[in-house]
Amino acid sequence: MLMLLGFRLANVLSFRSDQRLSMVATELGSGAARRLPIKEAGRPVSVVPVVGIYGANASGKSNTLTGLRMMRHAVLKSVAWVNEEHPVRRVPFALDPQCAEETSFYEVDLELDGIRYTYGFEIDDERVHAEWLHAYPKGRRQVWFDRDGDEIHFAGEGLRGEKQDLVRKTRPDSLFLTVAAEWNNEQLLPVFEWFRDNLWLISPEQDRPQRQEFTKARVVREERFRDQVGRLLTRADLGIVGFDDEALRTGEVRLLHRAGEHTTSLDFAHESMGTRSWFALLGPLLEAFQQGTTVLVDELDASLHPALVAEVIWMFEDAEVNVRGAQMVFTTHDASLLRPLSGGERILDRDMVWISEKDHQGVTQLYPLSSLRPPPRPNENLERGWLLGRFGGAPRVAPGELVREAGEALA
Repeated sequence: MLMLLGFRLANVLSFRSDQRLSMVATELGSGAARRLPIKEAGRPVSVVPVVGIYGANASGKSNTLTGLRMMRHAVLKSVAWVNEEHPVRRVPFALDPQCAEETSFYEVDLELDGIRYTYGFEIDDERVHAEWLHAYPKGRRQVWFDRDGDEIHFAGEGLRGEKQDLVRKTRPDSLFLTVAAEWNNEQLLPVFEWFRDNLWLISPEQDRPQRQEFTKARVVREERFRDQVGRLLTRADLGIVGFDDEALRTGEVRLLHRAGEHTTSLDFAHESMGTRSWFALLGPLLEAFQQGTTVLVDELDASLHPALVAEVIWMFEDAEVNVRGAQMVFTTHDASLLRPLSGGERILDRDMVWISEKDHQGVTQLYPLSSLRPPPRPNENLERGWLLGRFGGAPRVAPGELVREAGEALA
C-alpha cells in the first residue's frame, strides 16, 4: 500500500511555526485504522483512512491542504523553474515581514510498499537551502541523502548507484529528488511518483468543471466505471434511474429521471447543483479506491447533503470498499459528522478529528482532539462540544453580534 502517515509545514501560508497533521491512529480509535507492516519504537503503526479538519472561517483549514499541494508542485516542477521568468517557489507567512527572509519548511512521512520514508526540504524565493530523504527499509533509519545548501551528502550505502552526476545536474533552486526522478533513479522514483500520482486536491469552486469532465469521459469510455457511477447516483436518491444510452453513443452524458411511469433525459447543465457536485466527486473517489491514492477535499460538505458526506466517509473506512488503502483529508463545517449515532458508533472516530484555530496574530495552530486533556469521552457528543467552543476552532462571535452590527451599519 501507499499510505500517508503525516506531513509538516512551517512558514507556509497562514502557518508561521512548525505544524503537523498526523494520520497515525491513537488509542481513541474504534477499529477503522489500517495496520501497516512498519513499526515505531517496537510497536506496529496503524493509520486512519480519514481525517476531518474543523475550524472557523479563515482559520487555515484550506491552507493545510493547499500547503501539501504546494509541496507537490515544488517536487514536480522544480527542474522546470529555470524556464519561468518569475516562478513562485513558495508562499511564506505574510503577516510578519521577517518571514519573507526565512525559509519555508515542508516534510512528509510515507509508507510505500512496506518501507517508511521521511522526505522534506526548506526553500525560499530563490533557492533550496536544505533537503533530506531518510528511509527505514528494515525499521532502522538510513540517510539516503542530506542536503545543506549546495552540498549533498550521502551517508552509508543506502542510496546506491552513481550519485555525483545527479548532484552536478542539480541547480541551486531545483530539488535533488526531482532531478533524480528526471534521470530515472530507481530508488528515488517511488517517492517522486507518490507526489505525482497519489495526491488529488478537490476544491468545490475551483476544479468542479474539470472533475465533471474527468468523470464524464470515463463514463463514456468505460462500461465498468459507468456502472459504478450509475449505481452510486441512483442509490443517492436523486431521482436518477440511469444514463441515456442514446446520448452515450454520441459521447454525451445525459441522466435519466423517473417521472411517474415515464423517464425523462435531461441535459447535464440542467441538473441540480447537488447532482452535479455528487457526480463530479464520484470520479476522483472511485479513482482513489481503484488506485489506493490520497484525496484532499476542501469543503467536503459543499452542495452535498450530510447523509451523502457520511456515506463518503464510510466508504473510506470500509475495508471491503477501500481495499487498496485510499485515504482522505477533508475540511468541513458539518457538525453533524461529530455526533454519536443511535448505536453508539461514530461517523468520525475521535482520532480522525483535527482543529484549525487562528490566534490574534493571524497564525494557524493545528491540533487533534486526541491532544486535549482530558480527551473527549467515548460517548461524548463532539458536535455539541465543538459548537460550544470547548475544543476551539469556533468563530469568536457572540450570538446576535453580527445582527446588531448589521443593524447599526444599515441605520
